[in-house]
Amino acid sequence: MRYLAPLLFCAAVISAARLAPAQNDGKPAAPPAPSANGSSTNSGNDQAAAADTHKEPTAPRNVTGYGYGNGPSAATPAHAHVGKKQKPHPAAPAGPIATLPGFEMEADGSSRCFVQLTALVPVEEKKAAGSVTYVLKGAHVNLRNNENALVTVHFNTPVTRARLVPSAQGLSFIIDLRANVSPTYKVVGGKDGTSILEVDFPKGSYVTAAAPDDAAPTP
Repeated sequence: MRYLAPLLFCAAVISAARLAPAQNDGKPAAPPAPSANGSSTNSGNDQAAAADTHKEPTAPRNVTGYGYGNGPSAATPAHAHVGKKQKPHPAAPAGPIATLPGFEMEADGSSRCFVQLTALVPVEEKKAAGSVTYVLKGAHVNLRNNENALVTVHFNTPVTRARLVPSAQGLSFIIDLRANVSPTYKVVGGKDGTSILEVDFPKGSYVTAAAPDDAAPTP
């Protein structure tokens, strides 16, 4: 009996060592936490990662303020005035356009004023003392520079100035004169539907001769 007690103690120690959990750095490893369906948490994470690999790629976002042809984006540009209504640009009037007023001297000494138009228009002549006006009915200009005056005082012509002026009927081509002359006009149509108003003036002596220089003093 005295040898039976030590043998029973050794057997108990060996059994306890076999039943003890595996050691990791002296600390017992925590068992995986079971999930709601009974599987471990690690297996659930693996399934989520596998599912993410099958997701469709997300379309790229347009992060610019404005894109050519795409219209405004959802982002508001830094220079925009939020809440302020922008005024629309006024639409250009419809109808024939006077694209070019001009003046030229002819080889025979006569002169001509003209207006190029994008279409054929009715023309009305109005004569007055010191000027003659041609009303281009329904016409307009789309460039402000075409309303600038043509100054011709240094040419040998009865015309001193010609200009296009918008009016209620369309455009008025006003020609200022320094001589009492009777011009003739005509409207020439082009094959492409355009037209030219031509106003012709007769040749003559319209420029005052410059005064001669004073004679040199006699020695």
